[in-house]
Amino acid sequence: MRAFDDFTDPLRGILTRVPPRGPTVCRVCHGAAQPPRALCVACRDVLRQVSRPVRLVVPVSLSTPDEQLHEYLREYKRSRHPDVRREFSHRIAALLARFLATHGSCIRRVAGSSWSAVAVVPSSADRPGLHPLETALGRLGWQEPMIRPLCRGPGRLDDGRASDDGYRVTTDVSGMALLLVDDALVSGARLQSAASALQLAGATVVAGVPVARSVDPACGEEPVQELLARAGASPFDFDECCLEDEGAAGR
Repeated sequence: MRAFDDFTDPLRGILTRVPPRGPTVCRVCHGAAQPPRALCVACRDVLRQVSRPVRLVVPVSLSTPDEQLHEYLREYKRSRHPDVRREFSHRIAALLARFLATHGSCIRRVAGSSWSAVAVVPSSADRPGLHPLETALGRLGWQEPMIRPLCRGPGRLDDGRASDDGYRVTTDVSGMALLLVDDALVSGARLQSAASALQLAGATVVAGVPVARSVDPACGEEPVQELLARAGASPFDFDECCLEDEGAAGR
């Protein structure tokens, strides 16, 4: 845990707290919801497109396109400089590992069950080899059992477009309880397509954990502005979990 702290403490200033679910927070992904609707626009669209979505999504941080976390999440996969990719990937992976070490019990409590293995949501394109997040977690010596049960399938898979066959299950997952992790969630199409494919193949997806729930303040929608204002009302705290009631971590 000390190594994860060393990697992630410098990120504290670029992370944005995720508000707990409530009247203006999506009950699935913690994005911006407009009462009386309980889901954000993205979740309302994407969840209708797949047969077996996961309804417990627990982001580590909110992120906007102009913030440094957004740059980390882009450059850890795309930078032309190997040293930048390595450093950023280690920090992103350590952030995820620290969050799960700290708040895995919260996720298990709300889900009502645990998981036996962790799977990374693949990229939309069929990237050869291990996902960079999976590689970085391995280098950090993360102890959670990991499997790689998915590859890109024939179904359409774009931002806002999910499908049951967007990913193909390549190993026997029947009877397994899995935690899905990802780097960023925008519409949820990739995560929900992966969850549906796995559950149609006989697995149970306990929860999805993206490093960042991306929101765009430039859209000008009032619910988004309210969500960001609520998120920014207090600084990010590694001990605070969006599955707790507001202010519970400080009591």
